[in-house]
Amino acid sequence: MKKISRPYLYLGVTLLAAVFVLLLEKPTADKKGDVVDIPLLGNLDVQTIAMIEIEYLLNGVRLKKGDGGWMVSGFKTKIQENIEKADVKKETEAPEKWYKADSNKVDLILNILLDVQLSSLAGNNPEKHGFFEVNAVGMQIRLFDSVGKKIEHLYLGKTGAGFLESYVRKEGENEVYLANRYLRGTLSPTAEDWKEKPKK
Repeated sequence: MKKISRPYLYLGVTLLAAVFVLLLEKPTADKKGDVVDIPLLGNLDVQTIAMIEIEYLLNGVRLKKGDGGWMVSGFKTKIQENIEKADVKKETEAPEKWYKADSNKVDLILNILLDVQLSSLAGNNPEKHGFFEVNAVGMQIRLFDSVGKKIEHLYLGKTGAGFLESYVRKEGENEVYLANRYLRGTLSPTAEDWKEKPKK
């Protein structure tokens, strides 16, 4: 039987060790923090949610539960208000208009939110909130009960390494978590997207 020369043997062992390290460490992947695996909204009962606000840059939408289902209306975001304050030619503010919303779509989105899991802690440094886009530049969602009490206020940030994940932070907390879903692509801040479409 022919012997394998030592240089080839050493090379083979080195290559095997390198492959083993790559499989275990995955140095090219983003490093994730502590694994938490907890639901985004905890044990929240979806039936207690009576109003939803979604705000993203210049667009804002408000969804309100009524006796006949969900209604939708646009609203001015803080960024939009600040722009208008600087505009001396500001027009008289129009009253809020409500339209019939697609209740099935709203219920679907609420169920999706309830299914979202926070997989790991990404960080807790407030100075990094801008990097994760979980501050004023990120999408915000606020949930209210029937008496107008705020149940939850979330900042929905940019995508994670896997593109199907995204960063999330709760108002008043510094911790930023990686969620198992890209939420900005699920929630629209435009009223037109929530309106009930006429039946053909």
